[in-house]
Amino acid sequence: MLGESAGTKGEATIEQIGRRRTFTRTLQLAIVLAVVQWPMRHAAQAGADCDIPGRLSLLVDGTFIMAYVYAAYRGYKYVRFLNRQRWQTVAAVGSWLVFLAAVLDVVEDVKLWSDFGAGACADLTTGLLTTVMHATFVVGWLIIALCYFATSRFGQQKLHGVELEPPATFSPSQDGGPDAGKLVITCSGGGIRSASFCLGALQHLREEGFYDKASTVIGVSGGGYTAAAFHVLRRAVPDPFAQGSPELARLRRQTRYLLQGGRAVFLAGLSVLFGLIVNLLLIGIVLRSVAWVLGWFLGNQGVISEGGTEILVTWRPDGSWNFLALAVGLLGISAAVFLIEKVWDRWARMPDVVRTVLNSISSVSLRYGVPVAVLLLGVPGGLYLVGQLPGDTGLPSELLALVDPTKQGVASFSALVVVLIGLGRSVWNGLATEGAESSKLRDRLLAFARTKLAPWAGTAIIVLAATIVLLRWTGGYATDEDFARDWSVAAILAAVAIGIKVFTDANRTSLHSFYRERLSRAFLVERKPNGSAAAIDYYKRLRYSEWATPKVEEPKEDAQGEPAEPKVVGPRLVIAGVANVEDADFVPTQRDCVPFVFDSDCIGIIGDRSLPDGGRRRTDDYEREADVLLREVTVPAAMAMSGAALSPLTGRVNGRTRPIRLLLAVLNARLGVWLPNPYWNNHVDDAFPPVTGFFPKLSRYVGSVIDKPGPYRLLREAIGSPSMYDRRIYVTDGGHYDNLGLVEALRRKPAQVIVIDASNDAEDRFSALAEAIATARMDHGIQIDIDPSPMVRGAKARADRAWVYGIATHPQTEDEAENNEDPYKTEIFFVKAVLAGQLDWDLEVYAQRHTDFPRRATSDQFYDEWDFEAYRSLGFALAESLTGHHRVKSRLNSP
Repeated sequence: MLGESAGTKGEATIEQIGRRRTFTRTLQLAIVLAVVQWPMRHAAQAGADCDIPGRLSLLVDGTFIMAYVYAAYRGYKYVRFLNRQRWQTVAAVGSWLVFLAAVLDVVEDVKLWSDFGAGACADLTTGLLTTVMHATFVVGWLIIALCYFATSRFGQQKLHGVELEPPATFSPSQDGGPDAGKLVITCSGGGIRSASFCLGALQHLREEGFYDKASTVIGVSGGGYTAAAFHVLRRAVPDPFAQGSPELARLRRQTRYLLQGGRAVFLAGLSVLFGLIVNLLLIGIVLRSVAWVLGWFLGNQGVISEGGTEILVTWRPDGSWNFLALAVGLLGISAAVFLIEKVWDRWARMPDVVRTVLNSISSVSLRYGVPVAVLLLGVPGGLYLVGQLPGDTGLPSELLALVDPTKQGVASFSALVVVLIGLGRSVWNGLATEGAESSKLRDRLLAFARTKLAPWAGTAIIVLAATIVLLRWTGGYATDEDFARDWSVAAILAAVAIGIKVFTDANRTSLHSFYRERLSRAFLVERKPNGSAAAIDYYKRLRYSEWATPKVEEPKEDAQGEPAEPKVVGPRLVIAGVANVEDADFVPTQRDCVPFVFDSDCIGIIGDRSLPDGGRRRTDDYEREADVLLREVTVPAAMAMSGAALSPLTGRVNGRTRPIRLLLAVLNARLGVWLPNPYWNNHVDDAFPPVTGFFPKLSRYVGSVIDKPGPYRLLREAIGSPSMYDRRIYVTDGGHYDNLGLVEALRRKPAQVIVIDASNDAEDRFSALAEAIATARMDHGIQIDIDPSPMVRGAKARADRAWVYGIATHPQTEDEAENNEDPYKTEIFFVKAVLAGQLDWDLEVYAQRHTDFPRRATSDQFYDEWDFEAYRSLGFALAESLTGHHRVKSRLNSP
């Protein structure tokens, strides 16, 4: 049932379901590859011209070997995870037998390949070696299947008489912890605009003592830049970024932090180009491989043949319906299952077991039936329409040049890439300013073109280019034997694929590393003994578990000479991001994300009551799992992930960015990061404890490198559908859930919250606040009462003031109900980046010159000294207006 599963009912943990899915899907892939091999092996054994199908079957068999070995390994890991009786030991035996069969299979393939080279047709067997290999393979998989059954709920009941209790639990998501009854400060998202505004506000709050009084500062996106910078420097000096300080002067020189200087521009270009090339190579490998197999099959079946200067397409070779039946057979099975359910329900109630089996059959047949029908019917149909032959005839030379960089079209191909980059930039800028109102017809038409038409145009160009390449290569493999016999292509494809796996991964090819470095060098500084300020060494590992903690002063002796308690000075740092998931089981329609919170103690997923417990891990253990070199979960990495607005997956904003998801993925416009799913490997003890000794460290290092996210994760970015059950989750901008950080602040049940808001919502609408109010009520049952009307400008020249006061009422706990106590309440002090009251003259002049002040578009991240100072000064002035009110100051100074 949609929105309900074993995971939502607690019958299985998220990790259990995820491990089972990875095993079954890998096994399905292996079965698909085995099915793809069958017609090739049949043709090689039955025909005189056996070289092409025989060797092609061996190439597919190599992929099949990797798939079934990986499936066996995942099956063993699943049984080991369940840890029931001693079945994990039995599963280990089965997986080792499958691995042994794979070794024998490789030896067999090498021998058969050389036999084809000798000129004689091979029967695809090697006698005793083949027999032993098949026997070992079958025994190994039978053992794994037995273990899979024995550890299932049904198997435990039948074999061991054990009734399994639901392993998952669901607890209230509100957890005060160290923030209960204290002050929390939040810094909203908004890029460099918010970073500048929040800097001024934090400067004033520190001067008034409220920053050091706070137990936690929560940063979102651009606000996280400043929150992190302030926190890191506060651990060393008492007055970070004070007026006249060397670090503030240095920061003024870094306001174009993304492209500060020629070297940064050069590295940015190389980062984009590197990822783009890798993406195109991966696309090329997939298209060439599919075209090779598909072209041979269509040619072998007689569907495609050469007819002079045209490609002939015959839908019923030899008058048989077999090909068409094969093309739509799986879809027919899905339709038949649907009819069976309808007819059965007409006459009787269908048993739940039967319905579950039929639904599984329908789901699998539909999953594979659609691509089979598209390839077997769409590709011949496309070739028939364009009349493409391998060569220079058929397709217009202009189209051929665009998609074939080996011909005279190198410049044209490069131009296509440039056009896509320009289109992507234009579209993103349009989406970033969507919602801005204009009365001019020209502006409205331009906005419509940029936000509605252009996004689909970029995706259409990519799909069209890939389709033309696939048609061209498929036609070549179907009609030209010399083309099909070029086995050096297979070696090149394999070498490129191995090189990509060994030398990079989906996180390294993205722009995250570049973005993280630029943020670190611009915002994370230290004050030198000689009075200067310099960037903290980027290669210094600022582990989140160590650097996000509050400063603890060394204990001193009291008046009696006894050791005093250590004194905590300043707040802890919390960075808010989101994990992109689209499971109807766990997230509301079109939300497409859950909060992902970086905290020094525990890190991970936090959501409403529908999410089971176990979404947070101890931060130090999680750091070791994410990367053996401790680079993925650091303060600068968290800053970059929380500010990863430019990504193919964007949480609640997916509705706007979905049309350009494929365009962003291909162009490498990817700032998000694939991190381990915190629901996995969440044990009482550390899953990745520190190791000592050469060989344990080597094993941990190799395992970490091999386990990095690969092309499959990139595919998930391009097509969407990330899942809570996946082994890795995609973490992006915290503003994709709550741009204020207010929901996370209230979840911690503080006594007071100061919200610094520099969101770019439309004037007088306060949409970021409205979304936070609704989200807090939906996810945590927290009722927020706040009236933003004093900040509304309306027809006036200025708003009355830039801050308001509100109350958040938490759900009544059982203890409160038993003791007849009122529900817990949190005071909210909300300060917004608006023009209110009389400002300093420099701000007045700046506002006259810049009509968009203080709502400059977030897509513009290139500020000069005047821009930076104006937003910083406004943040300072408005925070001063908040704390200057006698009632506010009295409330904030209360214990």
